[in-house]
Amino acid sequence: MASLDLISWLWQHPLFGGALLVLSFLLQNWLKPGLRSIPGPWLAKFSNIWRYHDVAKGRPDITLYKLHQKYGDYVRLGPTAVSVKNIQVLKTIYGINSGYAKSSFYRVQQQLANGKPTVTLFTSLDEDFHASIKKPISSAYSMTTLTEFEPFVNRTIQALVTQLDELFVKPGLPCNIATWLQYYAFDTIGELTFSKSLGFLEQGQDIDGIIAALEKTFDYSGKIGQMPWLDYVFVKNPIRAKLFGTKTTPVAKFARDRLDERLNTNEKISKSLKQPKDFLTRFLEAKTIHPDIVDDKQVFSYTVTNMFAGSDTTAISLRAVLYYTLKNPPVLARLNTELSTAFAEGKLSFPMTWKQSQSLPYLDAVIKEALRLHPAVGLPLERLVPAPGLQLPNGPSLPAGTIIGASPWIIHRDESIFGAEANEFNPDRWLRKEGETETRFKARAGGMIRATFTFGAGSRTCIGKNVSLLEIYKVIPSLFWRYEIRLKDPEKEWELINAWFVRQKGMDVYLTLREDR
Repeated sequence: MASLDLISWLWQHPLFGGALLVLSFLLQNWLKPGLRSIPGPWLAKFSNIWRYHDVAKGRPDITLYKLHQKYGDYVRLGPTAVSVKNIQVLKTIYGINSGYAKSSFYRVQQQLANGKPTVTLFTSLDEDFHASIKKPISSAYSMTTLTEFEPFVNRTIQALVTQLDELFVKPGLPCNIATWLQYYAFDTIGELTFSKSLGFLEQGQDIDGIIAALEKTFDYSGKIGQMPWLDYVFVKNPIRAKLFGTKTTPVAKFARDRLDERLNTNEKISKSLKQPKDFLTRFLEAKTIHPDIVDDKQVFSYTVTNMFAGSDTTAISLRAVLYYTLKNPPVLARLNTELSTAFAEGKLSFPMTWKQSQSLPYLDAVIKEALRLHPAVGLPLERLVPAPGLQLPNGPSLPAGTIIGASPWIIHRDESIFGAEANEFNPDRWLRKEGETETRFKARAGGMIRATFTFGAGSRTCIGKNVSLLEIYKVIPSLFWRYEIRLKDPEKEWELINAWFVRQKGMDVYLTLREDR
């Protein structure tokens, strides 16, 4: 009778009843088994609203760094979300066949095509499905294969320097190099994927608003990914689709149009003796070889992956290398000396080849250090703890379903791995120190490489890693050999916004042709 009286009373006082339900829900979140003992912001223990708000502010990497400095290896970011920096745990989370699937954060990033989400290599949550669609085209992304693509990259580098010469060098005007590096990245992925420039460099502008659309997508995904169910309210809502019609996002439309051009004109690019096979040709070959896995829809998904994940991240990496080098004059001078010496000895050409770039140890150290200090990804790489759970070293046991992940911005600043000055730009950390034995250097460098999360880790390592590295290692030395580059305002810091990818603005430079080139 008492329980019936209580129910009756609550029915007559709905506001109190509702408040009681909310309080019960919050307390349940706070007292989650295994997570209640993990330290973190107190509001984060009750609701994901805390981490949504933190990402919305634009620099969650700073917040997370401070939290790990305060609390140590494990920080609770939500009722069921934990950030880690213990390198031993990372081996478990991101290991091959570990069973730790991607969280719903990645579902938010699935681009719409005709109103339906396109599941790609990057956004797939099903590990078995990911493995099945990756296998037919993985060889196309190997470094051995990609060196065949160098003519495509060379064309884009030539287009870039032609525009820089005409628009900025001759008139002596400042150049917003951050934007032009993004144009370069987009046109290169266009060449590699479709054997044609997408026109960003030629027109000197954002084609079809693709860059703006991508930035909007990342701004949305970074925030909404903290509370993925909101995506079904704002975008992937079937009721909304019926009321307002279906749509295709700009990135998906761009890839769809390029694919249709190839299919409709029946181009036979791969048969040209002077033209290497582009990615689309290889995707269509995979369709013939693996018809049970690769159909037209999957070919489209592959092209979306290239466009979505292969442009913005590369541009961010290029900006990082250029910015940190220019902000450190001794580094710039030493890099220029290495390049000048190699060119004088006839060891290099313009544009630089991949093989030639691998003979420049200081260039390699500069690039590694820039990508360490400013990785493109600025949020934890979320995974789901599988059954039966995870016992954290020196920590509690986490139940299955817990969201767990590490941010490259945290791991790359671990002083136990990268040294006491892990927050400083120092390419020498990647080189053998005076008095350091070869064995000791290899062990130290190996530890840093194993802790490098610039392109992710394990079976879900970015498939386009080698594409990005090819673009970076070719264009960076080519630009520094061709131009004397200096910041318009050397004292000014760049502007950063972390919306999943940490993009940069405010990199105006002056370009002058080098006299010794």
